[in-house]
Amino acid sequence: MRVGGVNNMKNYKIAVAGTGYVGLSIATLLSQHHQVTAVDIVPEKVEMINNHKSPIHDDYIEKYLAEKKLNLTATLDAKAAYSDADFVVIATPTNYDSHTQHFDTSAVEVVIKLVMKYNPNAIMVIKSTIPVGYTASVREKFGSKNIIFSPEFLRESK
Repeated sequence: MRVGGVNNMKNYKIAVAGTGYVGLSIATLLSQHHQVTAVDIVPEKVEMINNHKSPIHDDYIEKYLAEKKLNLTATLDAKAAYSDADFVVIATPTNYDSHTQHFDTSAVEVVIKLVMKYNPNAIMVIKSTIPVGYTASVREKFGSKNIIFSPEFLRESK
């Protein structure tokens, strides 16, 4: 928020679960002004990000990681990342199964369970592709109003 030309926005602690295209794009963007911890289950991806290299091919992400001063670290330790986060952005895979005609939302729910265990007051923002009505169902299932959905419409770079 800008008031009279002065930036009054708080510097938030944000955890981003998943470092695929959506997760890494958001982590890179938000880490320009906030403390961001990217969480992944693949050690090689975590190491690359911590060495300012992109595990995915994207000109913009590669350039920002290499050249910009970002407040971004990556970890395998979900507890450490989620415990003091103000927000947890969930950008985990939700592959569509054409046989069952359902999205596999199990990775999203794993993250929600961990956040509820370590920091139930964090605001969880689902960026993964999910079916209609899913957010309401997980809010009820986990007894939390801190779960919201923000659809992602990214066009991948070169």
